[in-house]
Amino acid sequence: MRSLRSEAARAAFTERIDCVTPRSERRWGRMENSQVLPHLGDGFRLALGDIPCAPPRGYTRLAPIRYLLIHVLPWPKGKAKAPPGTLGTSAAGWEVDRASLVDLIVRFAAAPASQLAPTHPMFGRMTPRDWDVLMYRHLDHHLRQFSA
Repeated sequence: MRSLRSEAARAAFTERIDCVTPRSERRWGRMENSQVLPHLGDGFRLALGDIPCAPPRGYTRLAPIRYLLIHVLPWPKGKAKAPPGTLGTSAAGWEVDRASLVDLIVRFAAAPASQLAPTHPMFGRMTPRDWDVLMYRHLDHHLRQFSA
């Protein structure tokens, strides 16, 4: 089971994060390498309730669609747009952004269910398991985007 609550998974992601550099080239999409670490950090800030969530709209908030998109279907490369607020943090410098992301991953993994945001701006109501899978897949997706 893919989970950031696993220490082995967190260690593997930390190694992959270390493989992304300011010179890494994207394999797909429009995101620049300077945006990827702040964007991933914003995803965790959203999950932890540090970034306010806009009311969810659209069909993706419906339970069967949410489940398919988070847990089952492959993610398109370069097609989806980030929810509002998840590209809002400016880069603070590569090492600062990297350390911040690793800290957010650890904080997320240690957070009890009561500390996770109840909703997501695109998917609506979220369970702790939904957050865990979403954040795992989100990290994997963008690290693969930059060949890590």
